[in-house]
Amino acid sequence: MRATWLEGLKVRVESDLNFEVLHYSDSRYEKLTAEVQYKGQPIAQINQDRGVGNLELEIFADVEDAVLKVPLSGFLQAIILAKEFIAE
Repeated sequence: MRATWLEGLKVRVESDLNFEVLHYSDSRYEKLTAEVQYKGQPIAQINQDRGVGNLELEIFADVEDAVLKVPLSGFLQAIILAKEFIAE
């Protein structure tokens, strides 16, 4: 997976620079999470509280007001990158 490291614990998906993955410390979870952002807005988060073999994906969308529409290939690559990032 091709990615460009940015400041701190943030990487950008090279095939679609609108996607970024961040190591994230969310107080709702015991362990670090990986957050996927699209154009600077959080759209998904992966947590590993049930173990690396049982990762959970949380997708953020306000379904009452809008539809979340992002490029599928960039999103899938960002999710794969986030999984690799969190499993390190």
